[in-house]
Amino acid sequence: MSPRPLIFKANLMESVVIALASNERYFPGLYCALASALSHLDAAREMDLKVLDSGILQTSRDTLLRLVDRVGKPVRLEFVPVDESLFRDATLGPAESHMTYCRTLLPRLLDVPRLIYLDCDLLVFRDLSELFDSELSPGKILAAVPDSETLTLSDDSRTVASAMNLPAIGRYFNAGVMLLNLNELRKQNFTEKSLEFFENWNGHYRFHDQSAFNFLLHGRIAELPEHWNRASWRFDEQNHNDLDCVLHYTSSAPWLGGTLGPARVLFERFAAEAGLPVNRQSHFFKKSVRQRIWRNGLAPLRALAFPVASLLYRIAGRMDKSAAYQKVARYWFDYIRNAPSRRRLHRRRIQEIIRMKFEFRASPPAS
Repeated sequence: MSPRPLIFKANLMESVVIALASNERYFPGLYCALASALSHLDAAREMDLKVLDSGILQTSRDTLLRLVDRVGKPVRLEFVPVDESLFRDATLGPAESHMTYCRTLLPRLLDVPRLIYLDCDLLVFRDLSELFDSELSPGKILAAVPDSETLTLSDDSRTVASAMNLPAIGRYFNAGVMLLNLNELRKQNFTEKSLEFFENWNGHYRFHDQSAFNFLLHGRIAELPEHWNRASWRFDEQNHNDLDCVLHYTSSAPWLGGTLGPARVLFERFAAEAGLPVNRQSHFFKKSVRQRIWRNGLAPLRALAFPVASLLYRIAGRMDKSAAYQKVARYWFDYIRNAPSRRRLHRRRIQEIIRMKFEFRASPPAS
């Protein structure tokens, strides 16, 4: 178990600096991430919010400003234009864009010593001032939660790990929630090194800018408790609806459909109460629903095909590929075997979520 982070006394009344990156397609996620973060922030604290803007419409910016006014907490909101063309040599990211790579520009774009970075595809049910005030251990540049699926550097790229003389079993972290020491990242020329990394290793790394953070900063990342970045699939596997976490939709954006389960229903419920309901009639939402139907229909075939592929790779001497296919085969076998009990549990939890209420007005500071 990781030790509880220490607290910087000097930071206790400092503005909490938060950065997110978004384009228009991801705006519903940005809106809900910000709404949830503001509604759970200590009422005595101010927020300095930086939005890396990769094409947000003015109408959406106005909507975000109205949300800030509605919550009623002191927030300084700044839209920072970013140029995705800087990453033209990088592998395309989610939604066929380079927006996700903008995280690596934070040391260059923002003149602040430290901040919290948040992905847009999450909901915040904890007070982020607690994370912002946490002390980074000596020698650490950022803090993050270990990834729930990609466990080691070799799971991202064995080729890159070997070429950089890094341990294949090195711990791998998810970049969706990070506490960043920007002063140290500037000293390390992190942005410039990241751009070189994307150009030199294009086609070899799997997880876009997250790969750069893990390979370039290996050994300098502190581990955060899991509740600061809980994968939505883990939330779906819970037996309860406890929300004392930052919930991260790691597999699909819930405003575009995504996997049906407690986590997606929670997002839809929260979005409706926050004033920006999910548009179930959108092209992207309907497309996601069709894909989910196909996915569930093909589950039995996948459960049979992956063990065969694993065996063939083992015969060919490709033990890494064999192990990977065996891992996926076990997932699909368990997915089918546990379907009846999972549906019963999800029905109960979804009914609880539908009845949930969320508070968006600022409460007065404690006297």
